[in-house]
Amino acid sequence: MPSSRTAVPPRQHLTSLMYALPVRRLKEILIHVFPNETLGPIEELKSSQLARLYSLTMSDDRKLLLSFAPSLSVHLLRHEAAILSSEAKLAYFITGSDQNRELQKPSSRQDAPVPKHTALAALVPKILKHASNNREMAYPYSIFEPTLGVPLSTISIYLSLPERRLIDKQIGLMARALASLTPPSSNFGAVSRILPDPFSTTPTPTELETKGSKLWSEAFHGLLEGVLRDGEDKAVLLPYEIIRAHYKRWSYHLDSVLVPRLVVLDISNDRNVMVERGLDEEGALKAPAEGVRLAGLRSWSQGVFGDPLLADCFDNPSESCLEGWREGGQDIIEDEDNAPVRMLLYRCFRAVVTIVTEYYRPQSDSSRRELEGRRKLTSALAEIEKLGTTVSDAPKRTRSVASDAGGSKRQKVGPRN
Repeated sequence: MPSSRTAVPPRQHLTSLMYALPVRRLKEILIHVFPNETLGPIEELKSSQLARLYSLTMSDDRKLLLSFAPSLSVHLLRHEAAILSSEAKLAYFITGSDQNRELQKPSSRQDAPVPKHTALAALVPKILKHASNNREMAYPYSIFEPTLGVPLSTISIYLSLPERRLIDKQIGLMARALASLTPPSSNFGAVSRILPDPFSTTPTPTELETKGSKLWSEAFHGLLEGVLRDGEDKAVLLPYEIIRAHYKRWSYHLDSVLVPRLVVLDISNDRNVMVERGLDEEGALKAPAEGVRLAGLRSWSQGVFGDPLLADCFDNPSESCLEGWREGGQDIIEDEDNAPVRMLLYRCFRAVVTIVTEYYRPQSDSSRRELEGRRKLTSALAEIEKLGTTVSDAPKRTRSVASDAGGSKRQKVGPRN
């Protein structure tokens, strides 16, 4: 049974915005970005994300988004330590890769064309300025031209079934489009380690050759071991040795993943998915389901180059999400016969992250989230226990892994937890 504890509500802001944010320094920075404009009103945005978000209005009514590093009082997990740097690198990388894809499209026929509404450049905020150190404004920060939309969690209960199916399908399409991107090097690992910093004044190209892991099993082990140590640091009650033993026993299946592909771990989290309701791309509302569209993600900080199946959209996905994945291009999942074994290890990882996060940053509904995470962890561990001692003893699937990603349960369409 999980140890009992009292959920602590989020800490209230006790200081004024003008005191907490170095506005004068911000104005000086923006002069270099937009020489002919001045900074107008500033509004702090309520968000469940780790970064502190501010809406900036320029003198020409242009809207910008300032992403400020979490305060020192916010406890981060090990894989969250470089969230601002990771997001800035990934936004820059995706935007450049998407533009290159458009230029090369006539001569490249490897992947099926990505539908307009999932063109990656339109889903990722354009980054204008980033500083990974605290010399300019006491904390690392990024300034974006934001994408439109609101978090799916705020309107999910108002969506019709066709609208929710459409969003799920677009999430599948986005996940497939991201998975078509590979890193400059052939290494696996977190985006913060693999991608160079395009805003660094002292670039070191040779660093790319030494960062990351040559094997996916090593990179995933770093992620898994990191969150297990986070749990141990807080004395969270978890079956640590059992999880480590299962990883050691089955990790060789991860080495069948040879191509590091871009994965955003929380790509289908309702609090991270941004949606927009209104007219479709042609300016007309032809059907109810066309009045809502995927606008992108609030945070792009959880990027990893590895196995696409690590993304949370494969954790009990809806059939609409899988349909979008399949329509996004040719099948790219490697070693499909043993993919179910890998997915059990990923389910353990995601469940542990859910549990440990609630101990690091308790909220009013932490008990519910923790218990859901424990339920998923128990289920995944029980399935791993049923696996045989050899590959041939592992459960075999006759269909594509994308079709079986949700397990034996009937696929459900509706808001996720």
